[in-house]
Amino acid sequence: MLPLTLSACSGDAEGPSVKDSARGSQSAPSRGTETGSRDTADHTVPLIGTPVRSYAAPSLAAFVRQSKAVNVISGTVTATRPLVTESAAVVETILTISVERQRDTGAPTTVEVREQGGIVSVAQVRSDFEGKLGRDLTDEELAETVDYRINGIEHARVGDRVLVVVAEDTSVQNEGGYVSLALLVGEDAAGASSKASSTKFTWPGEAPNPAWESVVDAESLMR
Repeated sequence: MLPLTLSACSGDAEGPSVKDSARGSQSAPSRGTETGSRDTADHTVPLIGTPVRSYAAPSLAAFVRQSKAVNVISGTVTATRPLVTESAAVVETILTISVERQRDTGAPTTVEVREQGGIVSVAQVRSDFEGKLGRDLTDEELAETVDYRINGIEHARVGDRVLVVVAEDTSVQNEGGYVSLALLVGEDAAGASSKASSTKFTWPGEAPNPAWESVVDAESLMR
């Protein structure tokens, strides 16, 4: 197994991004390489999130009324598609969400939401690893997987019901392409037995602003 001690930072003053001082800034997923999706990985690379200015809003309800938040979506994750930029600078995941309710009633009922981090093979980020370890990786090491995880928060999985505040994804042309600004998971997440009609959602980790409520009713954000 690889002796990994890599770490990274994420966030900027204006919106969501992932940045590492050795790798450079975020690139659009349309220029990346599609990868397989897995729930577990051999290694974890922690990405430290830096709160953006807009998270200073006094409440989540105030946050979703800001101009950058173009829609609020509740629905079920039906697929995940991790992506790596060609230079292995950034790892992201595209969530395909079947929409149950959304603030923008004219938007598509199936959307793709881009979020930071994801699980990929070491081979797809080999330049990042070899540059830091100072040696070539073996075939066995390249076959291992690595989880780029923001603030220790687990990624959304297929079957999870999620509530997502989104911005437009300017890197894609198709309608229904978004970037996640904030994501909560339903109390009836994958494997749970709660009713699918529940409108209650909780943060998978710490809220971006500690003053925000820990349990959110999706209906309150749809108006």
